[in-house]
Amino acid sequence: MAKAQVWKLKTDFDGIPKEEDFELVEEDLLSLKDNEILVQAVYLSLNPYFRVVASVQKDLPGEQVAKIIESKATDFPVGSLVCVHAGWRSHTVVDVTLARGSGNSVELIQEVPELSLSLWLGAAGMPGVTAYLSFLEKCDPKSGEVIVVTAASGAVGATVGQLAKNLGLTVIGIAGSKDKCEYIKSLGFDYAINYKEDNMSDALDKAAPNGVDIYYDNVGGTIADTVYGKLRDHGRVLICGLISNYNTSEEKGKNWSKDILFKKLKIQGFIVYDPANLAKFSTTRNELISLLLQGKVKAKEHVTEGFTKMPAAFIELFTGANFGKAIVKA
Repeated sequence: MAKAQVWKLKTDFDGIPKEEDFELVEEDLLSLKDNEILVQAVYLSLNPYFRVVASVQKDLPGEQVAKIIESKATDFPVGSLVCVHAGWRSHTVVDVTLARGSGNSVELIQEVPELSLSLWLGAAGMPGVTAYLSFLEKCDPKSGEVIVVTAASGAVGATVGQLAKNLGLTVIGIAGSKDKCEYIKSLGFDYAINYKEDNMSDALDKAAPNGVDIYYDNVGGTIADTVYGKLRDHGRVLICGLISNYNTSEEKGKNWSKDILFKKLKIQGFIVYDPANLAKFSTTRNELISLLLQGKVKAKEHVTEGFTKMPAAFIELFTGANFGKAIVKA
């Protein structure tokens, strides 16, 4: 009988997650039925929003690149690679008839020799697809406009910034260290603001003296307070993440109703797992792979070695120690 190592949520999060909030257990796996496969994790993805989902569902979510080590599904032979929504598990039994985005959904993937498989969890995966669809389809970008991107060195923010540069926008990135600011400048960002050291309002006035057209928000909180005040009439705001609020029960920030009303702002959220977006996932992934191969999009990863280090790698997302897309190599 096959066994799996599984990370469980031991206690509810209180503020920033702590190692004692997690426990590693061993599970026996049942024998395969028809249309099922047994997969072994190769790379596992970590994202800040897991903090919220885990608290609500009492389970640790996440996508993996995994290898099929046993199969009773005709189109999923042993040795093939898949992306699977299996959570924090070393081994998983998956029903291949499940649709993408539901439970342990599974998708066969093909290796591209020039690219690391881990990118299927980052720039060529959910974060990249999120950036591509939300920015190009929801933000109505135009050449010559000004965009501000928060968490700009992260997997989503860095991709959005590069896509914006490719379209001829002026791109202002906000990040939390000198190294991260230097990194986004190396990607072609026009300006990099260190929110831990720079005066946000002054820095934005210098970079965008005539105001901002698009605010791509991965953070929320007091940074959003400042950027909202810099938006021009008919500015657009895309809210993709609220990491500043994930570890607190209180919503902090100003009430921007007056700005929204009088500046006629367009504000919307984006969830990549909505059915309409999932229908475009494979096509968009192929577009991103092409951009990566052409060097028009570059990606930085923060890879932690070892499945047993999942909690430590997850905690780094909230302490500033992480730099790039968080990946654990099993």
